[in-house]
Amino acid sequence: MKKNASAEATRDGAHTVSASRRRQGGATAAGGQATKAPPAARQAAPAPTPKTKPPPLPPVRWPAHLLALATVAVLAVALYIPAVTGPFVYDDPNAVTQSQLVRRILPLTRFLTMSTRPLSDFSYALNYAMTAYVSWSYHLTNILLHALNALLVYGIAFATFSTPALARRYGPSRFSLAWAAAALFAVHPLASETVAYVSSRSEVLAAFFILLGLGSFIVAARTTNRRRRRLAAVIMLLAAFAGLGSKEIAAAIPFALLLYDYLFLAEGQWERTRPERRLVLLSMVPLAIGGTLLLIRAYVNPSPMGEYGSTAGVGFERFSRSEYFMTQFGVITHYLRLVVLPFGQTFDYDWPLAKTPFDLAVVLPFLLLVGLVVLAVQLARTQPLFTFAVGWTLLILAPTSSLLPIADLAVERRMYLPLAGIALLAAAWLRDVLEFALPALRERLVIAYAALVAIVLAAAGTLTLQRALLWGDAIALHEDGVAKAPTNPRVRLNLGVTYLNTGNREQAYRTLLEAKTIYDSHESVQAFPRIGAFIQYNLGAVMYSREEYDRAEPELRRSLELGGQYLALRPMALMLLSRIEARRADWKGAARDMKEALQYQDNPEWRVDLAQMQFNSGDRAAAQKTLKNFLFQNPNHERAKALAAKVNSAK
Repeated sequence: MKKNASAEATRDGAHTVSASRRRQGGATAAGGQATKAPPAARQAAPAPTPKTKPPPLPPVRWPAHLLALATVAVLAVALYIPAVTGPFVYDDPNAVTQSQLVRRILPLTRFLTMSTRPLSDFSYALNYAMTAYVSWSYHLTNILLHALNALLVYGIAFATFSTPALARRYGPSRFSLAWAAAALFAVHPLASETVAYVSSRSEVLAAFFILLGLGSFIVAARTTNRRRRRLAAVIMLLAAFAGLGSKEIAAAIPFALLLYDYLFLAEGQWERTRPERRLVLLSMVPLAIGGTLLLIRAYVNPSPMGEYGSTAGVGFERFSRSEYFMTQFGVITHYLRLVVLPFGQTFDYDWPLAKTPFDLAVVLPFLLLVGLVVLAVQLARTQPLFTFAVGWTLLILAPTSSLLPIADLAVERRMYLPLAGIALLAAAWLRDVLEFALPALRERLVIAYAALVAIVLAAAGTLTLQRALLWGDAIALHEDGVAKAPTNPRVRLNLGVTYLNTGNREQAYRTLLEAKTIYDSHESVQAFPRIGAFIQYNLGAVMYSREEYDRAEPELRRSLELGGQYLALRPMALMLLSRIEARRADWKGAARDMKEALQYQDNPEWRVDLAQMQFNSGDRAAAQKTLKNFLFQNPNHERAKALAAKVNSAK
């Protein structure tokens, strides 16, 4: 066998003997001379099948790369401009406006000790330092991160189409294929929730570090320069740590690297993955060190968004692990349908919970996914892109779509990172379809391929722009959600709150009554106590504003029964109850509820109200004490000063 018979292509298409030796697993002695294994050893472990050296690939100059990167970035940003003006919606108040953590950047240790996703929360703190609670900087950060992710997809795609497994077929076209893959990722409407939704910061940030880790792994595995290899390995390690600090899906990094190495670098031969196993093991260090701690915090300890265990993990009690697992077969199938036909998207699904494994809604998606996995395994050597797309998708979905139950059965943001692997496959298959269906166009394949990609991008971009426009208008977004999931009480609750925040009290009142009716039927998987608590509270608040105090009181008390542990609800409900009692001249009850409300939310006006209630109840000493403490901190508060004079002069 010739010395360079199985040499590998480097990133620029050249071939090196040293890379070939490393891939073949050949050992060298200290003096640099190759050593031969004994005949018996060679018979027990035959050498991997050598591959024919692909022809040298034509170089791509840097100006072309820069132009490609610029156009991809423009696509990624331009489509989401309408979402920049969108307000905070859904979980955004929990993540930003009601979070004490994000209001200070220093000390940095606060984020490590108080957050399950420290880097995501730190990024919110940076946004808060720039624009406080003005939402545009939060949205713009998500959009810029999406653009960076698209650029990383371009680099990964270019390197992938240059690997030994693909260079023979796709190498000469790797530039156009890489651009198409990155552009498809940038404009696909299935990414819209992740990019336009502020609370999806963890998803888009984790995707950045996972893609950066994969790109660094590719560089480290393929370069022959030791210094560059070490630098790439360090970046890969840091990216793995940062990914875990952004979201738990980064736990899939080592397995994704191993899959990539097996399919593209080792060309489907397990023995040839040995040289890069050290890099894979290195990527497991963050998982061993930080992953366990993050998971324990995420599923056991409180987080800034409340009791995390109530919405995910081992402490989740709303439905069982088996029910969640069975449901995910249909959910994942739905995700895959949205990749091909992205119609009927919504940000708040009312997905039915699977109760039995014999339901057709479980059996049929299960058989489809099993068939997909079997096909991917069988085609690992002939269609490595297909196998990678399937494996990559399932690996990224595994932490959120398997045995660990999460409150949301289906959310589109979970498909954001899987889109990166699918985009590579789509870019290649679009070219293959043209070549197979229209062989007469082979001489003009580049033009035909460009036209086909342009058509797909135009269609996908139009749908993405429509979604971005919805995310820029909270009322339109929630009305669309109600239309897509009419039996979901949560989306009606959010629509009612949006109406209330925009001053449309009558529409809010009707919508919240509808939400309560749907919740009381308990037919939806979203009809759980937390949603009921907020429906009752907001309905009570609307009734209070309508001066229907007798109707508001039971709604507010019911909200405390269902969700009194939620800090976003309890103080406000107690404050309104206190004022209802004050209107009845029940001053002791009013003072009691107001005092409890102040334990959860320190509001200056509420403190003056408390002093007034204490004074009216006949407890002059308590009123004096409350006012003395308040005026010590707020000496120029006019209402408090006037009340203090009145209290002190009273006999």
